[in-house]
Amino acid sequence: MKASNHKISILIVLFFISIGVLSSCNKMLELDIDGYILATDNYYKTPEQLETALRGVYSTTRETYVYANTMLGRMGLEADEAFPNFNTDKGTIAYYTVNTTDDKLLNHWRAIYKGINRANLLLANVENKEINITLEARNNVKGQALFLRGYYYFMLVSRFGGVPLVLKPSVSGKEEDVQIPKSSVKEVYTQVLSDMEQAADLVYEADKVESAGRVSKSAVWGILARVNLYMAGFPLKETDRYAEAAKWSEKVMTSGKHALNTSYSQVFINYAQDKYDMKESIFEVEFYGNGGGLYASTIGQVGVNNGIQYSATGTGGFGYSNGIVHPTKWLYNLYLTGDTRRDWAIAPFRYLNDLPSAWPVSSDIINRFCGKFRREKETLLPKTSVGTPQNFPLLRYADVLLMYAEAINEVNKNPSMAYNAINQVRRRAYGKPLDKADVQADLAQLSYETFKTELKNERARELCFEALRKNDVVRWGDFYTNMKARLPDIPAGTATVNVSGKEYYTNVSERDVIWPLPSYEIGVNKRLVQNEDW
Repeated sequence: MKASNHKISILIVLFFISIGVLSSCNKMLELDIDGYILATDNYYKTPEQLETALRGVYSTTRETYVYANTMLGRMGLEADEAFPNFNTDKGTIAYYTVNTTDDKLLNHWRAIYKGINRANLLLANVENKEINITLEARNNVKGQALFLRGYYYFMLVSRFGGVPLVLKPSVSGKEEDVQIPKSSVKEVYTQVLSDMEQAADLVYEADKVESAGRVSKSAVWGILARVNLYMAGFPLKETDRYAEAAKWSEKVMTSGKHALNTSYSQVFINYAQDKYDMKESIFEVEFYGNGGGLYASTIGQVGVNNGIQYSATGTGGFGYSNGIVHPTKWLYNLYLTGDTRRDWAIAPFRYLNDLPSAWPVSSDIINRFCGKFRREKETLLPKTSVGTPQNFPLLRYADVLLMYAEAINEVNKNPSMAYNAINQVRRRAYGKPLDKADVQADLAQLSYETFKTELKNERARELCFEALRKNDVVRWGDFYTNMKARLPDIPAGTATVNVSGKEYYTNVSERDVIWPLPSYEIGVNKRLVQNEDW
């Protein structure tokens, strides 16, 4: 696989770190456990050092307990659209057996805060006047760091509720750096908005950044739309935020820099083959390599966790996958005749005797696998069992269109201004020209409430398995009802997939709309208070 210049330069940095010769002013750097710059008077003196530090901030998205692994089918984020079948995860958050000592929760929390601290360090030093850098380039670095800090806090507040707001670098280990009470949900969201709105004025336009792995104005605008949608729903229910969501998503739509890829499947083939289509894929997590040498820390489990199950001993060359993620019958039945997304998102075949083989008609839908991230489409060889180079979407243009449609329907209590956006997404799904009305694909003449229902379903059809569903059903107030409604769809039986589905939807409780704070962190930070009901 051909790596982008960004990826190549990261590998060079990692190489020098690994052999211990990267230095500044003839002094060794003070590094954290991952080899990224922690802090120091001898650093942040050159543009290259700023860039290295910035890559350290980005690297949080590639952590094992973030998008590299556990968020992909192992933390319950698929909610009502899918469930896991992975014995290793029994008794954990993956099966909604949620407890305050779950390693996934603790390590997710730690990884995110590590990214926040890296952002804080960079923000504390980016204005260093010794750095010979243009104002535009300096602002771009600052804007990316601000956005990423906001994004990481957004990840925390939307899943844990109120959390400690740490806005200065913590390097001393002093008590005041550790003993910090949690801020309210409102306070955290206010900080997220502040960071991201500042970033929007500082970062480059989408056509100037090197890849969708870097933050652009479009990425900031699109995520700001998402933040405002979340604020409009549970738990804040600030419904005036729908107008803000419409505003930010419309900025992406009218920028002239984005459009839907005419092929739904090609969007995900591009992720597998390291092809950037920034018109459609606005922001994504970059993974690369196959786990050997310097690539050991740059691979992910995209296609391994959430792919079509295939044995490591197979000779068909499809690429190893655990096939953890299984769709619900409800999701499958959401797709109507002619919707091409169904058989891409939910693979209609399995690998049998080293050949693709259609599922028998008698086989229940829950036996099938997520088909979005197909390892057979990877071009980097050899395909190893330790990980993949597939990128993972964080923001697609289709999502922007759907966010606008949802927000403007809520603002006007009428969907008349929403049809153009949602129908572009639907026309692609049915293989129709994006700019022409179509009787089969288009929605029209719906009431406010009926459109809202269709919008919710359309988000499931388009965005399933992209780690967005749980947050959607939580903010809509649909989480518990939807989860329990899936339980009767899981057939009785002793097959592991049946047992897993029953366990997943039986275990869920109303308190699972948010996660508990990790008990270890409460033990360390005596000013933390556990979330209600936990």
